[in-house]
Amino acid sequence: MSAEGATPRPDFRLRDLIRRGAEPPPAGFIARLSYYPWLIVGVTCIGAFMGQLDASIVQLALPTLGRVFDTSLESVSWVALGYLIAFASFLPIFGQLCEMFGRKLLYLIGFLLFTAASALCGFAPDLVSLTAFRILQGVGGAMLGATSMSLLIKATDQSRRARALGVFAGAQAIGVSAGPAVGGFLIGTLGWP
Repeated sequence: MSAEGATPRPDFRLRDLIRRGAEPPPAGFIARLSYYPWLIVGVTCIGAFMGQLDASIVQLALPTLGRVFDTSLESVSWVALGYLIAFASFLPIFGQLCEMFGRKLLYLIGFLLFTAASALCGFAPDLVSLTAFRILQGVGGAMLGATSMSLLIKATDQSRRARALGVFAGAQAIGVSAGPAVGGFLIGTLGWP
């Protein structure tokens, strides 16, 4: 095939991300699907569900953590508060950063950070480490939360946006509501880690 017959493909470079906030376009074979916006809604709902689930999952575990670490309920409450404070503090920051540097990369980084911090929480040897890992988890959750909303808005047109936001809000509500039940079940069957 000659060079004249080939259509130019826009190249994405990492320096474009850093300099101009450009982000890679969606994969062509996925973006052509008629239900592509709903795939994005589904992915963002997973992140929203996980973030809200973890916001409330430790509520029933606090007395158990107090016994395991032999400390007061006031000290152990920082396990829950650390996540919420980090989440609330970093949410607007990541909201702005995802508009400046792109949503996809920050979403993936947030997902990885959140997952790694969740694993570290399970292996925490003491209360200070557990609280630090929960704060790290809150930072990852804020990254997921801010970029999820931005990805959802960008992927849906005006006619689908209200429905997509309703599904997204439903995923968050289910996550925050299921947190104590899931946390209680996990503590009762597997123990605190």
